[in-house]
Order: sequence, then C-alpha cells, then structure tokens
Amino acid sequence: MKKLRMARDGYILISFIFYVSGIIYMLMSSTSPLVVCICSGIILILYGIVKIIGYCSNDLYNLAFQYDFACGVFLIVVGIITLGCNLRIRQYLTPALGLLILLDAVLKLQTSKDAKVFGLRTWNRILIFSIIAGIFGVLIIVKPFQGIRITHIINGCGLLAEGIMNHLTVKETVKITNKRVQSYEYENDTNE
Repeated sequence: MKKLRMARDGYILISFIFYVSGIIYMLMSSTSPLVVCICSGIILILYGIVKIIGYCSNDLYNLAFQYDFACGVFLIVVGIITLGCNLRIRQYLTPALGLLILLDAVLKLQTSKDAKVFGLRTWNRILIFSIIAGIFGVLIIVKPFQGIRITHIINGCGLLAEGIMNHLTVKETVKITNKRVQSYEYENDTNE
C-alpha cells in the first residue's frame, strides 16, 4: 500500500515537473546547455526511480506500471550518462526527448487497450493523450520546422503532453484501496 501510494504520488510529481519544464522550455529559449543537461539528467533519474517503485508496488489493476521496470532502469542509465557526459551529448538531448516521449506514448497505447479490456470507462482518454504525446514525440525527432522558436514550442508541448499523459494514466488506473474495506465487502457479498 505504501509503495503504491509513493508510486502514484511520484508519478504525479514527475507530471508536474514535466508541466513546469515544458512551460520553461517554451518561454526561455536561451537557457544554458549545461543547465539543461544537468536538469535533464536529474529528471531522468527521478523518473526512472518512480517507474521502478511503481513496478514493485501492489497495484490493484496492474495497468499503469506494467512496463515500468525496464523503462525505469533505462531512464536511470540515460540520466547518469546525461549527468556524466553532459555537454558532449547535448546535441542528442532533443532527439532523445522525442524518443522518450514516443516510447512512453506507445506503451500507454497498450495500457489504454488493456484498460478497455479491463472495463475502465476512461480508456479512451488515455488513448487520446497517448496519440497526442506520440505525435509530439515524432515531431521532436523529425524536426519538421527550422525556426528555433517553433522548435522550443514543440519541445515544450511535448513535455506538457508527456506530463498530461502520465498524470491521466495514473489518476485513472491506479486505485488505492484499504484491504480491510475490500475484505469486509467480500465477506458481506458471500454472506448474502
């Protein structure tokens, strides 16, 4: 129960970090590359830790965190590389961001399909935001626009979409229940 609550709260915190990062990225196009690398590395490591905690939690539906162990380890390794090699890999940060968003969006597409099979009515919202985030991930990788300003806006929107997708997925699929209440309800159902 405690791990599940930590995972849910961690996902919500990471979502808000993505919101803030997206807004900052859109508004401040002259941020130092070193600051961007260090912040990116820290966020990736935190995100990886939250994903691993989520995978190890006892989620009732087991939807939100089903692919998170491998993703968490991957994010931690990429975060450490980003911190250690910061300026040498700065030209790869933007495409890596697009790949991260695209990968997460594709995994959330699977989560939305599983949520539909499971009978959750909100599966379609997860699907819609997964598609939106995936589109931004592709746009970040492909860079169809040449202007720095539009590139920053697309990258910021990609971060916002990633945050919304994660926030919505956790909100709609992670249910924290009290085991005593569940047990009591089950006993009442069998006595009737």
